[in-house]
Amino acid sequence: MNHRGRWRDAEGIIFDAVGTLIRPWPSVAEAYRAAALRQGVAIAAEETRARFQIHFASDEIHAERGLLSTDEATEKRRWRRIVAGVLPEIPDPDRAFDELWDHFGRPESWRAFPDVAPALRSLESMGVPVCVGSNFDSRLRTVVRGLPELENWRDELVISSEVGYKKPHRSFFEAACAHLGMSPDRVACVGDDLENDVEGAIQAGLSGVFLDRSARGESPFPWISTLAALVQARFHGS
Repeated sequence: MNHRGRWRDAEGIIFDAVGTLIRPWPSVAEAYRAAALRQGVAIAAEETRARFQIHFASDEIHAERGLLSTDEATEKRRWRRIVAGVLPEIPDPDRAFDELWDHFGRPESWRAFPDVAPALRSLESMGVPVCVGSNFDSRLRTVVRGLPELENWRDELVISSEVGYKKPHRSFFEAACAHLGMSPDRVACVGDDLENDVEGAIQAGLSGVFLDRSARGESPFPWISTLAALVQARFHGS
């Protein structure tokens, strides 16, 4: 099947959250470094970043439902393990976990990308149904409510820990399409993760669009470098 043109005909859109609509502020590495420094441990930013990438890539599995299953308790266990893995030198890992869990649950710890508000306003004015589909947990609801660029979409969240499965599991995309009230063939998923947001969506019967803000264009799938390009290409035919 040719996926390159199909996304332009989608009637509804699922946007990934982290890396697509919002980013941590300061960076994840800086937040972890600060937590370590509060306990008297200095770790280089590059080392912190490398450790985080390794430990973040490893999923916690909900034993009863299998691969890619999740819930609120599973996510909290996973993040506790990640913090301990990234910051093994600190004397009080529970304190660091509590601080970082709270930090990333606050709106002021996040920033919306500059192209988010204009793109969402354009889609809203065109009557295009939109939801935010994220491998996050219920903290995302507080984050979104506190970001003015996303406030109008605070009720349009589909969150993996609430669905029970995370992207790229088919069940996640089915839940997001159900939220939009549309069949998968009428929906496009836009995100910055090829495996989770694009390939997973296509396998579930949606179309997928890779958001590559670096503009490298190294993707076998349809890609854009900004959300403005999405609006222009999809809804103005260029």
